[in-house]
Amino acid sequence: MDDILKLADQLGKAIADAKVAVDLRTAREGMHADPDTMDLLQKFMAQSSKLAKLSQEQQPIEPDDKHALNDLQTQVAAQDAFKTFSAAQVEYIDLRRKVNQTILSHLRDIEGPPPGAEKPQA
Repeated sequence: MDDILKLADQLGKAIADAKVAVDLRTAREGMHADPDTMDLLQKFMAQSSKLAKLSQEQQPIEPDDKHALNDLQTQVAAQDAFKTFSAAQVEYIDLRRKVNQTILSHLRDIEGPPPGAEKPQA
């Protein structure tokens, strides 16, 4: 088992050092250094939290609140720093998905098919 954990440690380090991970860290730092983007993100998160709280409390959500959230989302998405971060995040998540799929491809005989998968017909 120690060999497996050693390999997992090496894999984790390799992923952390991969170009997509470096790009994600750089993009995150760039986004955090952009005051306009961060201000819009904070406003978006506050508005989103407000609507979530109203929904959870089964209170009515005013159309103006919905429009404000949509406007903020549009403004955030238009920021270059956010676009760069989002693209880097997609690439990083894709790498993680491929790594997980590769690992799982070797474990299917042991763990069986995922829940909901069709069972082979006899």
